[in-house]
Amino acid sequence: MKIKLAKNMGYCFGVRRAMNLTFSCLEQRRGPVYSHGPLIHNRQALDLLKSKGLRDWAGEGPGGSGLVIGGTSESESGGSPGGGRPNAPRDLADTTVIIRAHGLPPESEERLRGRGARVVDATCPKVAGVQRLVSSQAAEGSEIVIWGSEGHPEVEGLLGYARGRGRVVSSPEDVAALPDMGQVLLVAQTTQDQDGWPEMERAVKRRFPGSSAVNTICRATVNRQAEARRLALESQALVVVGGRDSGNTRRLYEIGKKAGLPTLAVEGPGEIDPAFVAGLSSVGLVAGASTPLWQIRAVHQKLAELARSGGRTPQDFLARFLRALVLSNIYIGLGAGCLAFALADILGYRQPGFYFSLFFFFVQANHLLNAFLDRSSARNNDPDRAAFLAKYRKVLVVCGIFSYLMSLFAAALAGPLVLCLLLFSTLCRVAYNFPLPRIPFAGIPARSLSDLPLAKTLAVGCGWAATLTLSLPLASPPVLAWDVGGLKITMAACGCVFLNLLCRTLLTDFEDSLGDKLFGTRTSVTLLGPQKATKLVSSLLALWALYLIFLKIFVVPASPILLLLIPGPLLNALALRRLVKDSVVMGGYKFDLALDGQFFLTWLLALAWQSARPAA
Repeated sequence: MKIKLAKNMGYCFGVRRAMNLTFSCLEQRRGPVYSHGPLIHNRQALDLLKSKGLRDWAGEGPGGSGLVIGGTSESESGGSPGGGRPNAPRDLADTTVIIRAHGLPPESEERLRGRGARVVDATCPKVAGVQRLVSSQAAEGSEIVIWGSEGHPEVEGLLGYARGRGRVVSSPEDVAALPDMGQVLLVAQTTQDQDGWPEMERAVKRRFPGSSAVNTICRATVNRQAEARRLALESQALVVVGGRDSGNTRRLYEIGKKAGLPTLAVEGPGEIDPAFVAGLSSVGLVAGASTPLWQIRAVHQKLAELARSGGRTPQDFLARFLRALVLSNIYIGLGAGCLAFALADILGYRQPGFYFSLFFFFVQANHLLNAFLDRSSARNNDPDRAAFLAKYRKVLVVCGIFSYLMSLFAAALAGPLVLCLLLFSTLCRVAYNFPLPRIPFAGIPARSLSDLPLAKTLAVGCGWAATLTLSLPLASPPVLAWDVGGLKITMAACGCVFLNLLCRTLLTDFEDSLGDKLFGTRTSVTLLGPQKATKLVSSLLALWALYLIFLKIFVVPASPILLLLIPGPLLNALALRRLVKDSVVMGGYKFDLALDGQFFLTWLLALAWQSARPAA
């Protein structure tokens, strides 16, 4: 079964902005942080924000005399500790209240500011633009007709800005029931169905000749609806991912049903009935604008699992084998072993297979350790890997312990200095997640080294480069002489490996950032944003090319060490192009399979170079 993805996936700009503002408020809070109503219409994302400390602001009490926070009435005049009412502060000076992405009536915002609350406006910029339009036109005497859903938070906010001059209609039939009005402006709830706008505009202009209309449906909504229609024509069924209260998600579901296509609306992978996709050759996957990428990816991987489990062809068996190879970290271990083999072979070491074994065991064990230490992040960023780790936990733990002991045994055979190097590397990895005092770093309390921005990216690049390249000159007897020539080659190799691993880690950061700052370490993507992170990787690839030229001309013009540079930039550039072109939800084991293929290509090039050398 082929899974066809919509091009527009994940949060729209307005939702992402609201989530990022909220996350920043929670990190830097000095008092309680409330969301005035549901921040966005996605239960799973809101549950995660609540686990970080976000509280519900249920609204204001009758007549504005009190506040209802979490369902408890708090009178402005306060109450006795032993009475039926809790003590309530007369002001909210230490309280942060976040205006939800759908917006808020202006009078509600004014009351909050009047009580001294710190108000953070997370209203979607598109919605804020409609609010300004409604406010200005109502001030000039226009009656505002809002095409939307009665009671929807965005519509309620727009009615507030209309200052009593607003009317809500949900269909062209509702227009006929409107009272006679003079100057009329028609606007739309930003998540309405684009196809229904022309008919609604005609109905208003027939009823009120001379009226004006501004199509305020968000472009992100229009694009998602267009993708749903396209996939409805290309697929045998449609799966829609998003919150049940999300209006724009509901529109996507309606598009599939109107197309006569079997359509399933889900909030998570557990809601997918295997019978729904049984026998299908293709299924389309779309998502609402308030659906996080980690939620989409969980559904995507569930569909992929159902597709694999139903296949009995050799290709299906091969796919399951390669998936197990990647998720068990055997594949990255083999890749590290191949890189070590190529390095030792090119430098003239007579037993490169020994270093293949050492680094295969060491890297496989360390990546298994990383996977189990970061499993809480993996549950959302990579649910397929998390499910694999949970299913085969005992086997993988035994495998990891065995691999680590084998790597120490091999290191001891190589010499005491190599053994100390591997032990030091392991100590650094454990310290990476070791709890630290809450030290402010750029306004953020760092609880461990992993909380520091770009810590993972630099740690992986430096760790691999140092361990791989220093193990050879530290071996007994040393493979390389500690002279100027040997140091040049060592430093050149170290630079090659560092740039290689730095770019690779930055690319995997795109996958690790699916949690939208809620899970795992602070990756380069969550720190810089996808566009700046993409530019950073592109710049590093350009630096890599310049480094290659520099080595060739000035450092090691005759050394084949440059073979280490050839596959890396090419495959990293292709991986970057894939991430830019397609949604990051297409990552997973296939992405890792392709990206880490560079190490195997390096090994093949080293073998080819050795076979082409004239016999000594």
